[in-house]
Amino acid sequence: MSAIAHEAGRLRAAETAPATVGFSTLLAWELRHIGRQRLLWMVLVLLGLAMLWGAYSGASLHRAQTAAIARSHAADAAWTAQIRERARRYAEPAESPVPYWQDPTDVAGFSRYFLRAQSDKPHLPLSPLAVGISDLMPSRLPIKLETPFGAEPAYDFENPRGLGLGRFDLGFVLIYLLPVATILLIGLLSTFERDHGMLRLIAAQRVGPRAWLGARVAAIFAWLAPATLALLLLSLLFAGVDATAAMPELFASAALVVAYLSFWAALGFVVVSAWPSAAGAISLMGALWAALVIGLPLLGSAWAERLGDAPTPVAYVDAQRRANDAIGSERDAIVTAMFRARADLAAATDRVAKIDYATRMTFLAPELERRLAPLRERQLAARAARERVSDWAGYVSPSLGLEQALSVLAGTDSDRHRRFEQQTRAYQLRLRDWFYPRIQREIATPTPRPPNSYGRMNFAEYDAIPVYLGAELPASARVAATLPFAAWLLLLAALLTGVALRRLRRWPTEL
Repeated sequence: MSAIAHEAGRLRAAETAPATVGFSTLLAWELRHIGRQRLLWMVLVLLGLAMLWGAYSGASLHRAQTAAIARSHAADAAWTAQIRERARRYAEPAESPVPYWQDPTDVAGFSRYFLRAQSDKPHLPLSPLAVGISDLMPSRLPIKLETPFGAEPAYDFENPRGLGLGRFDLGFVLIYLLPVATILLIGLLSTFERDHGMLRLIAAQRVGPRAWLGARVAAIFAWLAPATLALLLLSLLFAGVDATAAMPELFASAALVVAYLSFWAALGFVVVSAWPSAAGAISLMGALWAALVIGLPLLGSAWAERLGDAPTPVAYVDAQRRANDAIGSERDAIVTAMFRARADLAAATDRVAKIDYATRMTFLAPELERRLAPLRERQLAARAARERVSDWAGYVSPSLGLEQALSVLAGTDSDRHRRFEQQTRAYQLRLRDWFYPRIQREIATPTPRPPNSYGRMNFAEYDAIPVYLGAELPASARVAATLPFAAWLLLLAALLTGVALRRLRRWPTEL
């Protein structure tokens, strides 16, 4: 009977004891409590202003580049109209012919001195999301037939120190300032009770450390994540983004931002699970921020620069100069050998010394590229190695990975520029394939000059000249390229959350 009475007493005590507070109840209370904090709204206002200014800054740069491309096309159209007018006038009788370098009706002279061709890389709909390398790499490239391996070098004169620091854009805010906002909120709001001596009172209640601290961090994340997404959309719309045209990239960028925020919130959860003071939590999270956001990328960049055996820019220029000098001293022998190797030109070998410079370059420009090809291949191999390291480094440094992912969605990444350079090179080869046969045909079978004509009049196919047609990857490909990194961030966040929950199995012994 005593055992039965004891069990009945235990049951009555359990019925009268207060129930343990569940996580959902705590989370609902914390959501209301965090929402009334002035610190939260002050951080969100500052973050929103930074995002608006960053999006506007990036959009302004890209609008200026787009306007420059439009002006360049307009200048090319005006130049072509002027060429047509000169060709019409040069068909009239004249006392003496014009030199070939001033004659747009001479196919060789036109190809060397009058051809204006360029490739351009227009900005994608979501370009204000991240400047990427668009402030370092040109968005348009002038093309000459004899330039080795593609484009004529072009430079926009800007302050090199400013370029080195980078531009304050929306990507900068998301990569660098959003973690700072997370650190401040978690570091200050999750340690308030500890700093004010209230933690002992909370531990005396029917609540566990996991539920209490987990609800606090979850509430902070639940406020910060939707607010950040709303500010992101507002900033992009303010920058002039067409949301309809960029819908897939918008959803992908939202997923990336949430995953990145989840990582930093989970990292903060691990730090505060050790029950530090506000100063200790912010100091430790600040040190982790500096190591992950600044330290690792700098170390990785220094190491990646040592990869490969590519020649330095100075060495490459010196090699090109030496190759040019060697070809210049051997030019007649080189061209003669090429004449003899072709059935249509073998009979014209005696004219090698008389052909003009532009015609001679149709033989010497490919020869220069052949001699420089080993150096070029080393450059490309080293560049590919650095890009592979950079891709994997994004999984070690989340900030670097997010920067790359945002640039992919914005279309300002290095891979897109590399494809642009490849397409530019392909366009130059198309132009050569179109011009070189026409130029070289005039060696063996020259077009008769019209009597008393001012111009040579062997070229008038201005409308048939190939134009540059760039190709872009579909939006689905850009989105698919960023999803593995978003999944990786979510996995890291889950692992860090698990570590924090394991550390919170019991209240600290000293409260």
